[in-house]
Amino acid sequence: MPVTSSGAISMQDIMTELGISGSTSLNDADVRGLIGKAAGAQMSMTEWYGAQDAFSFNVSTGIDGASTLSTLATAAGWDGTVPIIMTVDSGVHIRSMSSSTPSLTIDVADSVLINSGAIFGRGGSHSTAGGHAISITATGTTVTNNSGAFIAGGGGGGGGAGGGGGAGQSSYNTASSNGSTIGYLSHPGMVRTNGNASGGSCTIGVLGGTGGDQGGGGVTPATSYGSCSVISYGTFWSGGQGSFNVSGYVSNSPAPGGSVLSSTSNTDGAGSNGGGGWGRAGENGGGAGGDAINASLSYTYTNNGHVYGNV
Repeated sequence: MPVTSSGAISMQDIMTELGISGSTSLNDADVRGLIGKAAGAQMSMTEWYGAQDAFSFNVSTGIDGASTLSTLATAAGWDGTVPIIMTVDSGVHIRSMSSSTPSLTIDVADSVLINSGAIFGRGGSHSTAGGHAISITATGTTVTNNSGAFIAGGGGGGGGAGGGGGAGQSSYNTASSNGSTIGYLSHPGMVRTNGNASGGSCTIGVLGGTGGDQGGGGVTPATSYGSCSVISYGTFWSGGQGSFNVSGYVSNSPAPGGSVLSSTSNTDGAGSNGGGGWGRAGENGGGAGGDAINASLSYTYTNNGHVYGNV
């Protein structure tokens, strides 16, 4: 645990944090190392308030995939023996690509997460719960969410066929989709006594599930009726070219959706079965919203930014 942050402080408090005994002084390298002082520098005992023997590193590039604190720290050079202080830089995101897996799991005891960026869970597909942003599985955790940063559980998917995907399905800072997509109709070629003509295909616009400002496109394919014209070539046509009008039903391929538009924008997808906004359940009996912080253990939490979902 860190050295006391107020009141009387002794050399023994510092030695206890370092796990050492015997004779030592403020100018010893390990003691100075707690507060980043050079040899011979002027120092005051109060500078050791809150000092912690820990491995510190920053996450400076976005992560698309579920991560654990221990894995990220090991890649940064952690030796596996001390607590970790991890800072997520401003403008940097951490997100899982699966709503069943938290975006970040804190799995090292007495560690500290300082978030200046964005940590958010994956949005659920139709009727599916959104993912958790952070899961805490180790004791003594401290989480600080700085001004301008946010932590958000994924939105739950809207209920029913064509329900909107929950917030958090699209790429970071990418606007969500309302589910519009493209369907295809085709006409076969033909051979007759008075000539031949080639077949072909054409596209029509079809509608996926309900979307919205933070809800995603529908994820359950359906069918839509439409018509379009196919250009055909051959001796059947005067001048060698003509067209067929075709109509019928086509299958939808609804687009995914949900996105991080801003830390202050949090609305459900439009319509009766829209996907849930950050940390909120999907409409029409849809999936539950994911937690911002999911934990069965106690932890210390300070929020100066935006948090969506249970903590």
